[in-house]
Amino acid sequence: MRYLSLLRIFTRTELQFALEYRANLALGLVEEVVIVATSLAAVLILYSHTSALNGWTLAQMIVLLGVYYLVQGAQAVMFETSFERFMEHVRMGTLDFILIKPVDSQFMISTRHIQIPQIGQVILGLVVLGTGIVQVGEGIGPFEGVSFAVTLVCGLLLVYSLLLVLSTLSFWFVRVENLLAVFWSFLDAGRFPVDIYPGWLRITLSTVVPIGIAITIPAEAVSGRLEWFGLGAMLIGTVVVGWFAGWFWRRGLRSYTGASA
Repeated sequence: MRYLSLLRIFTRTELQFALEYRANLALGLVEEVVIVATSLAAVLILYSHTSALNGWTLAQMIVLLGVYYLVQGAQAVMFETSFERFMEHVRMGTLDFILIKPVDSQFMISTRHIQIPQIGQVILGLVVLGTGIVQVGEGIGPFEGVSFAVTLVCGLLLVYSLLLVLSTLSFWFVRVENLLAVFWSFLDAGRFPVDIYPGWLRITLSTVVPIGIAITIPAEAVSGRLEWFGLGAMLIGTVVVGWFAGWFWRRGLRSYTGASA
């Protein structure tokens, strides 16, 4: 409850700040609409020349696009700016002001800066996802619904864990923004199913940078393409990656010397 209260405070603070610049907020929301609309238009144009892409129908592809913007929007709302500010704190030696607070430091550096305009991307992702689910039709049952919810949470945790690991590298390296730029590039690859890519890229998107499975697996679940083995592998992989990210964060934190060292 304490951390939920902190999240409410962070959200209220960022909302007050965003409302100070209403034109900028409105422009950000319009930008999200344009981005999602153009991506959807590109998919529609692609499927005007084919009925399926490596077994993915148009309805299933729309579901995947909805999942992509849902995951992308959620990480942008909660984590993206927070990790960027965290790396700046490490570089400037001002992380001390966060570490002395009577709250878990990982929670603080992960969620302190919530981006209100990106909520529009989450809402649009839900709209696109709902549209795709309607087109998929009656093939969605209880198993598909539960597995979708579980794999979506796992996908968000995988993205968060990867961001945490990359950001933790700032304890040893001066600048790691280039690594985050690579991460954003791989995240863009999640707009399409991981199984349409060449072997080496498919392996990369499923293991080293698990963006592909973080988006493709939930889309497969709600589209009726996911089997029990895939669901179990997703759960186990999320636990392993989450544990490693937490361990790596604690290891990096012990290497931080602070501004007064």
